Formats: sequence, C-alpha cells, structure tokens
Amino acid sequence: MPKTHSKRRRPVTAQHSPASTPLPPIHISGHEKIIIDTTQLTVSRGKLGKSSTETRRRINHFHTLIKQYAKLGALKQQTSDPQAISEVDEQIQAVSEEMTQMGGLDWYQRASLLGQSKQRGGDTSRWFVPKLRELDLHKGQKLRLLDVGALSCLNYAKERAWIDVTPIDLNSQEPGIYQQDFLDIKPPYVTPPNSKVEDNKDTEDSSTSNSHLFRVPFDVVCLSLVVNFIGDPVKRGDMLRQAAQLLVPNGYLFLVLPLSCVTNSRYLNDDHFLAIMTHLGFTQLFSHHTAKLAYYVYKLTSQLF
Repeated sequence: MPKTHSKRRRPVTAQHSPASTPLPPIHISGHEKIIIDTTQLTVSRGKLGKSSTETRRRINHFHTLIKQYAKLGALKQQTSDPQAISEVDEQIQAVSEEMTQMGGLDWYQRASLLGQSKQRGGDTSRWFVPKLRELDLHKGQKLRLLDVGALSCLNYAKERAWIDVTPIDLNSQEPGIYQQDFLDIKPPYVTPPNSKVEDNKDTEDSSTSNSHLFRVPFDVVCLSLVVNFIGDPVKRGDMLRQAAQLLVPNGYLFLVLPLSCVTNSRYLNDDHFLAIMTHLGFTQLFSHHTAKLAYYVYKLTSQLF
C-alpha cells in the first residue's frame, strides 16, 4: 500500500502573505491601546478549540495574559528608573505579541461566541430572562437594557416585544452591536417622569458618536463575563460603579462571573462580593452557581452616586 503524506500547515507569515495586514490594536478597557508591528511577526491564525474544554483553556490563558498586561502597565506608571521602564516595556511587548499570536481580541470573541452556542451550553441571557418574568417586568413599560460586551445582537430577540436592547462591545463582531467602551460612557442624569430624550442633549459626550444612546439611564444593565476580562482590580470596581450610575432608581443589574472568581480566589468570595455590591447600593435578588459560572441579579435600591 502506498504511503500517504499529510500536508503540514505552515503558519501565516505577515511579511510574505499578500492578503495579510497588520492586526488591529488590542484595546483593554481603561488602558492604552497596544500597537504592535505585526509585519515582522510570524502569526499563526487563532484556532478555536475542538472541545469546550480546550476552548475554555485557551480563553483562560488569554485572561491571564490580560492580567499580566494590566499589572505591567501599573508597574510602569509607578517606576521612574529608565532601565526598569525599558525592562517592563520588553515584558509588555512579549505579552502583547503572545496575545496577537493567539489571534487577539477577534479570536477571543470568536471563541466566546462558540462557547455561547447551544452545543456548548447556550448564552447566559436564557437564565436571566425567566428572572425578569418572575419579577413581572415583562408586563409593564418596555425595558431599556444595556448589554455590555455583547457577542450577539440576537440574545434578547425573542423578548423584543418588551425589551429594547442596546448591545455594546469594545470590538464589535456584528453590525447590530455598537463599538463602545463601557467605561467611556458619560453617565446621564435621571430623567424626570414624562420627559423627552431631546431634553437631555446637554448630557451628550462629544467624544463618542454613540452618545445619543446614553442620554437617559437604563432599566437593566447586563455585565455577563466582562468584569473578569478586566485585568486591573480598580477598573473592575469602576465597572460596577459605572453600572450603578447608568441605571434608573430601582433598576436591575445582571452579573455573571466565572465560578472560580468567588470559590477559588484569595481575595473574593460570595459574602465579600455581596458586601461590595451592598456598598454600591445594590440589593441581591437572585444568586445561582453552575459547574462553571456564578449568576447574580441585583436591584439598585440606593442612589449613592
């Protein structure tokens, strides 16, 4: 029997491939954009894991790299010695290159979309919608919902009769998702009853073309698997405070974290996290743990900001 020879896949070399273009900067909320000269890099196309376990392992490694970048960025800001700064810059560049070789933010979002598919567990909104119904929020006025880090603009499509969704993400993957940094949104003031959107034009932030979307506060803010994406603990707190600032009084926050954040952390557990959210003015309504995720629903019962 003749021998068969399998063809080895060669990495895509940006320098020689005519269709190759430099990868876009990686933008981590609250930090400068990383701009890398990819023309000199040999970049393997980001691969999605064949199993949910492999995909999750690669996503977790990407999270680790983001945390490393955040720590190095903070270290650089605290250092005045030129030699030390140079050494930190080299480490930042190494982390940046590894993230780029994995496929960057585009790869991360494609992997997350695969993890959201029905074959791998479905999206977290399917757990949240029954809770909204349990609170009878589907019976009254149409809800304004801000979906932060949205992977699909169809997550709440079945509920469009009673939910008006504004999906945003740092690196939009669909035409229906607005490209927007959550922390760059200027919090609106709480509008009086029967007021019109046009009355709030003075709150518009000219630095973003999406500012018209945020002139009035939201009834619901969703932070599903986005807070843990931020490497800087201070910025994570900023995201929670920002959610409170963007909600109407008695508005709702839907928050999802990897379970390990509250069960396998030296710094956080469920009780400590509840104390943090209470300090921010939230009352916990629902809490649920699965094998991999921790789900929470809060109500903003105190206006502290």
